[in-house]
Amino acid sequence: MSSLTGTVAFFDVGGTLASVALSPDGDRIADLAVYADVPEVLADLRRRGAWVGIVSDPGPVPHEEVDRALQDAGLGGLLDPDLVVYGAKDSPQVFETALARAGAVDRALFVGEDAAERAHALAAGLLVAPHPRLAVAVLEERARLRHLRVEVPAAGAGADPWVALRDLPLLPLHVTGPAGTTVLAIGTSSAAARLEERGFEVDPLGAEDEPLTTDLYLLRDDRRVDSGFLVPDGDPRPPSATAPAAPAVLAATDDGLLVAVPAGRSVEAFHGGATRHGHDLKLSPIAWPAGADDTGAGLAAAPATAVPATVTPAEQEVLDAGIRPEHLTTHLGRYTGTAPAGADGSLLTSRHVRHPDNRAAVTALVADLERIGRGRFLVRRHAFPHEGRRPENVEAEFPGRGLDGVVLVTAHMDSTGARQPDYRPEADPAPGADDDASGVAGVLAAAEVFGTLDGASGAPRRTVRFVLFNAEEQGLVGSSAYARDQARLGTPIVAVLQMDMIGWDSGSGRTFELHAGFSGSQAVQQRSLALARTIAALVPQVSPALPAPQLYPHDGEVDPGEARSDHHSFQAVGYPACLVSEDLFAGPGPSAPPADMNPQYHLPSDVSIDAGYAADIARLVTAAAWVTATR
Repeated sequence: MSSLTGTVAFFDVGGTLASVALSPDGDRIADLAVYADVPEVLADLRRRGAWVGIVSDPGPVPHEEVDRALQDAGLGGLLDPDLVVYGAKDSPQVFETALARAGAVDRALFVGEDAAERAHALAAGLLVAPHPRLAVAVLEERARLRHLRVEVPAAGAGADPWVALRDLPLLPLHVTGPAGTTVLAIGTSSAAARLEERGFEVDPLGAEDEPLTTDLYLLRDDRRVDSGFLVPDGDPRPPSATAPAAPAVLAATDDGLLVAVPAGRSVEAFHGGATRHGHDLKLSPIAWPAGADDTGAGLAAAPATAVPATVTPAEQEVLDAGIRPEHLTTHLGRYTGTAPAGADGSLLTSRHVRHPDNRAAVTALVADLERIGRGRFLVRRHAFPHEGRRPENVEAEFPGRGLDGVVLVTAHMDSTGARQPDYRPEADPAPGADDDASGVAGVLAAAEVFGTLDGASGAPRRTVRFVLFNAEEQGLVGSSAYARDQARLGTPIVAVLQMDMIGWDSGSGRTFELHAGFSGSQAVQQRSLALARTIAALVPQVSPALPAPQLYPHDGEVDPGEARSDHHSFQAVGYPACLVSEDLFAGPGPSAPPADMNPQYHLPSDVSIDAGYAADIARLVTAAAWVTATR
C-alpha cells in the first residue's frame, strides 16, 4: 500500500458522500444517508496517511447541524475536524480557505460531482476528481483522467463482463449499444491499459484532463433532417459550434453526438430548432451498469409479468370522481402563471432551472403536497449539483403498510422556452403547460386520490412516493441524481410511472404512448414492459375514452422514447420504469398514425392543454400505481 502522507482530500457532501434530504422549508437536514461505498474510500485514504476534509455549501442549513448530521451518519471519525470548511463554491475563495487550513501539504484534492465547482477548485490549486471512486488514483498517482469508450469483448458477452471493471479506477457514465455492451466512462490511463490486457477494446475520447472541468452530454441528431447536420452533403457543424467555449465533440455515435460542455456553459446554448422530445442527455456517474446483474434492490422485487390489472367498483368510483378535467386545470394554473402559486399571490412566469421562479415553484410544490397529505406524507427536498447551482427535486412519501417495495409516481417540474430565438432562460417566460405542468398536475391529482383510496381500502400497501424532478430539460439531471441516490442506498423501488407531456391531442384518435424500452438490460426492459402492460390493461376500466396505447418497444424495433425522459434514469441503475406520454413519436409499426407533436414544444406559447385528455391519462396512471402498490 502506497503512502499518501502529506496529502489531503476534501469532499463535497450531497451527491458525493451522501444523499441529503432537506426539510420542507429547506433550512434543516431531514436525513443524511451515507452511500455504502464511501466509508471504505475515506478509511483507505486515512490508512494511507492522507487527511480527509469537507468543502461544502450548506446554504441556509446551520453549519453545526451539518456537523451533527455527519457525526450521526458515522463520518465524524473519518474526518479531520479542522478541515471541515463551509461556504459558497461559486469562486476559488472557499477552496483557498481550505488549502490554508491544510497548511503545507504536498498535494490536495477536491472530489465533487459539479464541473463548475471543480473548475474553481482547480483554479485554487487543488487536484480534482468527479467521484470518490477515483480519489485514491488521482491523489496517489496524480493520474490523468480521460473519457473512455469501452467495448465488452465478444467472449464476455455471455458471462458477467462488468466484474473486470469493478476493481479499476473507472467511473461508468452510460451503457449503450444493441446488447448493452458499450460503456462510456471516465478513467485513468492505467485503467485503460489494464482493460486492454483483459481483452476489452478501449477508445480514448477527447483530451486528457477534459473530464476535470466539463460535463459529458449526448446530443441527439434529430435536427439532421432539417439542417443537414451529420449527413454527407450537409453542414458538418452543430448549431453554435463556432460560438465561444463551444463544446468539444468527442464522437459521433448511433445515439447522437458525445460532447464535453465546459464549466460555465449550459447545454441549452446548443439547442437545435428541430429537436424532438428528450433531445439531450447528461451522462452522470451511475451506481453501476444495469446490465451488471439482475439482483438490484428494485429489479429483484419487481414482478416479471404484468400485475393483475383490475380495480374494484369502489376504487373505480373514487378514481372517476377524484381525477377530473377541472382538477388538472386548477393544478395547472398555479404552475403556468394563470393563478397564484403561493400565499403571497405571486404568479410564476417560468420554471426554468436558471429562472428565479424555479425556486418559487419548488416551494409551491412542497406546500401543495403538505396540504394534500394532511400530515400523512413525509415531504422533503432533494438538492443536487448542476452548473454551479443546487436545484431541488420535491418528494412526498406515503409510508407503506404491510407490503415491501416502493412505487414512484413522477413528472418533471422544470420548463424551458429554448426554441424561441434569443431565448434568455434567466428572464424570459416559459409556462410549459404541456411540458411538463401537465405531468405535475397529474402527479398532484394522483396524490389527492391516493389518500381517498387508501382510507377506503385499509388493505396492505407498499410505500408510494410522489416525486417532481428538476432540471429534466438539461438532460434528465434531477432524476439521474435522485435515481443514483436510491440505487446506492439500496431502495427497493419496484415501479416508476413517469408522466411527461400528457396534455396535447390535436387529432380525433386521442392516441397516447407507453415507453418501456431499455437496451442496456433485457431484464430491466422486460420488467418495464410488464409495468407498461399493467397500465394498458387498465384502459377499458379506468379511462375507456382512450384507445389502446401505442406500446414500445414493438416487434423488435428500438423504442424511440428510450433515454428521453426521467424514466430512463431509473432503468439505468436497474429499476423498472415506464414513460406515459401523448403521441410524441410516429409508430409503432408502419401502419400506425403519425406523431402528434405539440407545435408549442419548448416555446413561451406552451400555455394550454386538453384537460379532459390529460385527466384520462392521469387517472390511468394513478390506477396503475394503486394496483401495483396493493396487489
